[in-house]
Amino acid sequence: MKKIFAALLFSFALYSCDDGDITVTSFDLEDSNLTPCEIDGKKVLWVVNNEDVYESMSLELDDSRLNDSIADALTLNVEDTLEITLGGESNSRNRLVYRIYDGEITGRDYFCQGVPPGSPRVLEEYVSAGGTVTITTSFNDLGLNEDADADGDKVPNEVEGFDPNGGNHLDTDGDGIPNYLDIDDDNDNVPTESEYNADPGDPTSENGYLDTDEDGIPNYLDPDDDNDGVLTRHEVRQSEVEAGNIDPRSLIIADDGDPNYLKKELSEISFEHENQLDHSINRDYRSNIVIEDFNLIRQDGSGEDIRFDSYNLGRLVVNNIPFELLTNRQQELLDAEEENEEETEETSTN
Repeated sequence: MKKIFAALLFSFALYSCDDGDITVTSFDLEDSNLTPCEIDGKKVLWVVNNEDVYESMSLELDDSRLNDSIADALTLNVEDTLEITLGGESNSRNRLVYRIYDGEITGRDYFCQGVPPGSPRVLEEYVSAGGTVTITTSFNDLGLNEDADADGDKVPNEVEGFDPNGGNHLDTDGDGIPNYLDIDDDNDNVPTESEYNADPGDPTSENGYLDTDEDGIPNYLDPDDDNDGVLTRHEVRQSEVEAGNIDPRSLIIADDGDPNYLKKELSEISFEHENQLDHSINRDYRSNIVIEDFNLIRQDGSGEDIRFDSYNLGRLVVNNIPFELLTNRQQELLDAEEENEEETEETSTN
């Protein structure tokens, strides 16, 4: 009984009256980290509170512009804002629902099953009438803190020349992919992640990164790691390149086990080629959800109306989403291939 009284007291505290209109500026559930699931063809974003008052807020969306898989971000479009209109009926496919319960609620059991559990019981339910859901998606792997590493190569964005203003990102190899998104910053076909770390006793650059030839340029930015006049990318066997292996680490001649690209006295074996690593990476996304100009209608027939001008529901963060990247050269080759396919198709048609 004490819990029920607290719930009712809380719900009463939500409103303030002005000439008969009920206006609310916030719930305790505002600005939350949201959890997604999919049920009955709809995406559901929900948050629960089991402290003092057992309550939940859930947003149900059914819109073809949203990604098919709930494992993805709601949308991968980081340039445009997505707006979805909430319906005015309780059975609308797009709606916001606020509930108060008589006991602790497990959100996944309640929102991600076709038939919700019989317990806890819903004491009060409010369903949106009208309004607009605004979804703004951005990359969640940007920034200049030490953990921000968009390409996952273990070198932070800040060290790789990320410009938070977006106008002057560092691109050491000039391949069209800025270093903070480039898994191979010097275009030598040895991944940055394999070139930056120095073992005890290894020569390092001023900032502590591996620098085999001690020229002041760390290996991950040096296209000729041993300074033997042969580019690292060309210290490979022709047979292996033709078989699809372009990794210079595979060419080992010396008995000490070091690959040729790190030994300047072994530069006579080389093969020039233009092949490049697959530069695609995984990225993190963040979707912020704000709901504007809507009412919540109490579903007990009383017609009680809670009015919102704007409500910041919160955010959905999804990590490790595949993100395709092509170097300038790879894009040129792809364009040429597509052009040849179109010409071949036209010739066949004629």
